[in-house]
Amino acid sequence: MNLLNGFSIDLTGIDSKKLKDSRFATFQSLMRNACGLDVEIESIVRLRSKKNLVLHIIYTSATKPETSSLIAKLFVADTFQNELDRLSSSIENRLTVPKVIAAQGGVILMEFIQGEPLVDRINRTFEPTIVETLAEWYYNYHQIHNHIKGDPRLRNFIWNDGMIFGLDFEESREEHWILDIAGVAASILDTDPIFDAKKRALAWILLDHYLGLRHMERTSKVEKLFLETMVDTLAQTAEWRNDDRIMQVSNQIRQEGLDV
Repeated sequence: MNLLNGFSIDLTGIDSKKLKDSRFATFQSLMRNACGLDVEIESIVRLRSKKNLVLHIIYTSATKPETSSLIAKLFVADTFQNELDRLSSSIENRLTVPKVIAAQGGVILMEFIQGEPLVDRINRTFEPTIVETLAEWYYNYHQIHNHIKGDPRLRNFIWNDGMIFGLDFEESREEHWILDIAGVAASILDTDPIFDAKKRALAWILLDHYLGLRHMERTSKVEKLFLETMVDTLAQTAEWRNDDRIMQVSNQIRQEGLDV
């Protein structure tokens, strides 16, 4: 039986590349093995993802009559093993990421993390301790993997009871740590309220706290690299969103720096 009967879900990824039929078959097999042969999907929502299919699934079964939920990630791009390796190593090292329920053949089932999207939390509260916690999460990730996380967007983090959970590791790779730190600082600045003075201060708090964890000083060289990377990230985001406001912010930082 097709578990998605009655649900309309677009099974294509980036550039309209269609999910392999074998991946969908693997997804159904993993669901039945993990949740029970009689698993029934109550609701399914496709979440935002640039390349792959990410589904929030609410389900029931005879063994779990209460409503349960999980995240299913079906890979259109060839990044399944990279994500699974990063998740597995993070879990082994007690870094806060979703637990893997099952994984095979281009499909990962993982726990659904309750909480508030970190982007919403920061835009609502401007709490310095939150970006310090984010800097600590990134520091631990870099120490564990000797990789950057990649795709440094605040939407890839969940705030849950004082803890930050990281999501989405398919772009993790060996690169300079500044790409993560300046990239996520740019993500702080490019969401409403865009370029707010409190958020500019948060960007520097993020950098300073991260540098402290690495026992590094904020030198003029580090500042220059931080700002250049931030400017480039903002320009890329502006083009992707077709947003002149963000491009103006990028140009302003390029010309004037990041004054608070």
